[in-house]
Amino acid sequence: MVGILRGTDPRLRGEAVVFSAHHDHLGAVAPVPPATDGIYNGAVDNASGCASVLAIARAAAAHPPRRSLLFVFTTAEERGLLGARWFARHPPIPVGRMAADVNLDAVNVLGRTHDLGLLGLGRSSVDEVVRAVAAAQGRTVHGDPFPDRGSYYRSDHFELARLGVPDVSLRGGPRYVGRPAGWGEAAESDYTSHRYHQVSDEYRWPERWDLSGAVEDAQLQLVVGLRLANAPSLPRWRKGDEFEAARLSAPR
Repeated sequence: MVGILRGTDPRLRGEAVVFSAHHDHLGAVAPVPPATDGIYNGAVDNASGCASVLAIARAAAAHPPRRSLLFVFTTAEERGLLGARWFARHPPIPVGRMAADVNLDAVNVLGRTHDLGLLGLGRSSVDEVVRAVAAAQGRTVHGDPFPDRGSYYRSDHFELARLGVPDVSLRGGPRYVGRPAGWGEAAESDYTSHRYHQVSDEYRWPERWDLSGAVEDAQLQLVVGLRLANAPSLPRWRKGDEFEAARLSAPR
């Protein structure tokens, strides 16, 4: 599913910033485990991302930027990024005209954070934009806090990155406001062990979820996307990055 908010600049509206999230999960499990309905609801991964993209779209519609915005909801991410791969191979505009993909995959539902992790930190010029918006929120930016998981290569933005589109894939944490050191890492480990890709990944507000962090992250993603959409030129990969050549040769 793809929606578009047309840009206001006649010269730049043919280019776009992409906001993406996947809406699929793993279906159901049989036999049904005790005390469950057997359904993989995927509340965090990734109904939360879809809800955030919808909220971002609603907010952006009030003041459209110069470039257009594409809102993309893919399927079959859990089966190997298949929906994102199809979109990348059948884009509504040439990939060389896509400024960046702001991809949301499992948002922060545990509260406000002092920091945020940018999966592709150091790879493209979007770093400066993310750092500036985060600083305005009083937050710092670091790379992937769990690099051993290879998350950069396992989410939808990767299929567009392969074709040269820079990405903005981030999430607040793991330093949470009002929590002791190490709390965020422990909470992430608990989610990975007990709810990630399991039928227990269900909507748990307010007894477990604190959406203040999700709101702050979504505000940052919206502002970053608007700044990229209003910028005089498209973002670029760092010289020598593995995706730089694809950007330079991408069809426009």
